[in-house]
Amino acid sequence: MINPDSISAANDKELVLLVPSEHACYADHFPGNPLVPGALLLKWILARLEREFNCRAMNLKSIKFLAPVKPADTLKIIMNGDRTTAQLSFTIFVLSTQVIKGSIECSYD
Repeated sequence: MINPDSISAANDKELVLLVPSEHACYADHFPGNPLVPGALLLKWILARLEREFNCRAMNLKSIKFLAPVKPADTLKIIMNGDRTTAQLSFTIFVLSTQVIKGSIECSYD
């Protein structure tokens, strides 16, 4: 298991994303034990990455959902970007559990 505190490189950037405790989709996904749908997580994560790096996601290169994310979880996003290749990779944790990893190709404004 990766320790999120052990990831540190000169061009890494760490962000926090608070998952809303309430959302209309939680009632159906899954009643009594809601999980945040992957598509919704991806929407929120891409919006945050685009805002932080002043870029637009052009291509989702890879995405792996490794563990469930629940309402009100706090996501620790560790990003590594390279403007010369227009690539952003990210690893996301809830506490010490790695929940998502992926990479995108960006267009910079």
